[in-house]
This record gives sequence, C-alpha cells and structure tokens, in this order.
Amino acid sequence: MPQLQEKNILKLSYSFLDEAFDTAKVSAYQLILQIGLDSLSIAVNEKQKNKFIALEVFAFQNLYSFNEIVTVWEVLLQKSKLIFNNYKSVICIIANNSSTLVPEPLFEEGSGHKYLQFNVPLQWNDFVQTDHLKSIDSRNVFALPSELKNKLDAAFTSIHYRHCSSVLVESVISQNKNQTGKKLYVHVQQTHFEVILIEGKKLVFYNTFHYRSAEDFIYYLLFVCEQLHLNPENIEVVIVGEVEKNSAIISLAQKYIRMVKFGERYSDAALGYQLQTLPHYFYYILFSNCLSLI
Repeated sequence: MPQLQEKNILKLSYSFLDEAFDTAKVSAYQLILQIGLDSLSIAVNEKQKNKFIALEVFAFQNLYSFNEIVTVWEVLLQKSKLIFNNYKSVICIIANNSSTLVPEPLFEEGSGHKYLQFNVPLQWNDFVQTDHLKSIDSRNVFALPSELKNKLDAAFTSIHYRHCSSVLVESVISQNKNQTGKKLYVHVQQTHFEVILIEGKKLVFYNTFHYRSAEDFIYYLLFVCEQLHLNPENIEVVIVGEVEKNSAIISLAQKYIRMVKFGERYSDAALGYQLQTLPHYFYYILFSNCLSLI
C-alpha cells in the first residue's frame, strides 16, 4: 500500500498528555493498546499512583482486515507520542471477531486452532492464545495475524495479549457480582457493538454485531431481545463505549426500549484532569480494573 494511502486512512482523533507524563520515566508506566479495525487507542497508566496520564486515539478508515493494520504500523510509530519500547509492561487488547468461548471442563490445551475453526476462518500461521475467564469458568480462545504480532513483539520488550471480549465480559460480571436479575449491556463502537446478557453473576449471552446505521443498530438489538425473550418495556439496557448521548443510535434505542441507561467504567484508577471530562461510560475496556490482573 503506498505511503500516501496509509496516511489518508489514519487520523489522530484524540490526544491528551498529563503534565505528569515524563518520557524519562516510562519504565515505571504501563502501556495499554486496544486495536480494532476502526481505531487504535493508546493509554498510559502511572502504576505507582494507578493513574491514567495519557491517551491517544487514532481512527482508521477503509481497513477491512487485521492484516492491513500492519501496513500502517510504521506511520503509527511516527505519529504517536506514546509508543516507546521500554514500558514496565504492555497490554495489547485485540478487538476482532476471531474468538470463541469454551467452558473450562471442555477445554483442552493445544486445541485453540480446532476450537476457532468451528466459528472463524484462520490462516495456518495465525497466533492463537487463550484468556482464562475465572468469573465464568471458561477459556476465551482468540487469534491475530502472525505478521501483526511480530510487529508488536518487535516494538515492545514486554507485551501481554488479551481479547476485548475477555475484558468486557469480566468487567461486566465483576461490576454486577452482587446484583440479581437480568441486565443487557451494549458496548458501542464506531462500526460494531457487543451485546452481553447477564443474570446475576451468570453470563447468558454474548455476541458481536456490525452496523452501518442507527436503523441497523436497533434492528439487531431488538432481534436479540426477541430471541432471548426479553421485553423491551422492562429489560434494563446499559450503554457503554464511545457513543454520544444525543446520537441517532441512542435516540432510536430510547424510542423502542424503555429502560436505557448509561453505565460507569469498572475502574478504580484515577484519571488526568482532561480525561475526567470524558463521559464515565467511555473507554469501558481500556480503563478496566480487569486489566490490572496483569
């Protein structure tokens, strides 16, 4: 892909560096990357204070597979003010559809490719890893292209991979561990959204849907309610993710679903002053307490 095209599909949409951020101290910081087809988010946590002191968000356009992210990686390295190779630790959250949940009693080590091939097409050399979700006694098996993993491994000396669905499910379950009854969480992103139905500490349903319009969004959400026998008049729907309260998506959701609420991040980390102005339901995965387990 020519370099001009690479620049055209990559745009910095948000940038914040707290005055406490010091490039000479990055070896004491934790870097968190969240990589999807529509964006790359980069956050920095000052671990000693458990405080997020930097955030960058790059929007992608016209990327259709994770393999294409490799083609813009060098441009990202040039544009980002946060990517260095000597962080204390790096967590890379992969946001793609190449994942599947396997109950722990049925899981066999070394069978990751076999589990995934039931649900998603894989390349023979794709990197496959599992997350252990203790809250639901399951393994989340996921994959990413080996070429992208090689780029990331070369950029960082200490990097751990997790799937976004692992963090999302664990955060929702942990946040509601003392609750009873059913609750529907909807994690909204630019081109897709995840739906999670929980009943107390039990995961009942999880799936991802791609959408292009507000009408697509509400169609899939109401379809989920119909299939799961949930009454839009009395099911509590909790919205998290990067979506504005006055967006067309939210307006339609409030028209057809009676109890639409906005969630709160499951995080006890402090935020830099500018990050405190973000809605409390933004970056639900990126700032999650469940990442602190690494």
